[in-house]
Amino acid sequence: MTDPQRVPDPIKAAQNLPPGTTIIYRHFGQKDYYQTAEALRQVTFKKDQQFLIGHDPELAIASGADGVHFRRDAKLLGPTLWRKNCPEWIISMAGLKGEQSYSGDLNVLDGLFISSIFYSKSPSAGDPIGALNLQDICQKLDVPVFALGGVSKRTASGLVGSGAFGLAGIDGLIV
Repeated sequence: MTDPQRVPDPIKAAQNLPPGTTIIYRHFGQKDYYQTAEALRQVTFKKDQQFLIGHDPELAIASGADGVHFRRDAKLLGPTLWRKNCPEWIISMAGLKGEQSYSGDLNVLDGLFISSIFYSKSPSAGDPIGALNLQDICQKLDVPVFALGGVSKRTASGLVGSGAFGLAGIDGLIV
């Protein structure tokens, strides 16, 4: 998952990640986002990686991305609409925080990113929930859950047996 503050060169980061990795490009309105998305698409083709665009379906279409990663949305309005429009896409979303509940159908998602699992320096991370709370969430939700927030080479082993479908990171997993 890219972040302009913490991953200043997302193209180099994608080049350093192994085949089978999914790159989620979050541009946050940077001026060169279209060119970066095109370059990332080329890298991900060559490296046999999946490529998602963060909360920008139009850019996903323009760049030929494999899908979109949406912001938190209890009603799942964006994911539901775009699942109908682009059924072949990979669609993921940031999970709700705290005691919030989903009123939309989670079945429209291919993945739900739950954070922050461990302490994270990300401004949006919030308090870490820990691996045991992640395990409870994974058991309750009928959607593949990805662990995000403070996940690194050092902390990843603490997620074994949590039920997480996969791991996500911004800078802790770059090889």
